[in-house]
Amino acid sequence: MKEVQRERNETKEGERERNEMKEGERERNETKEGKRERNETVGGERERNETVEDERERNETRGRRVKERKTRQRRVKESKTRRRRVKESETRRRRVKESETR
Repeated sequence: MKEVQRERNETKEGERERNEMKEGERERNETKEGKRERNETVGGERERNETVEDERERNETRGRRVKERKTRQRRVKESKTRRRRVKESETRRRRVKESETR
């Protein structure tokens, strides 16, 4: 009788240990799942950061192009003004010269 009782107790003890192991396994899996979710969130964050970085880069490129275009336009305008003034001064000189020869 005591022998049967001892075996039952050992069986119960073994079952308890197996349940504890299962519980530990379950907790570890939950921890892994949580870690996986955090990694996915970090991955999403990383993607969003890359998108922001790309946008910043595009804006800088756009800003650089705008500056270059404005600089080009200003130089063209300055050179046109310079040519016009030179032409006007040459016309003035020619008129003064013509009026002196008369």
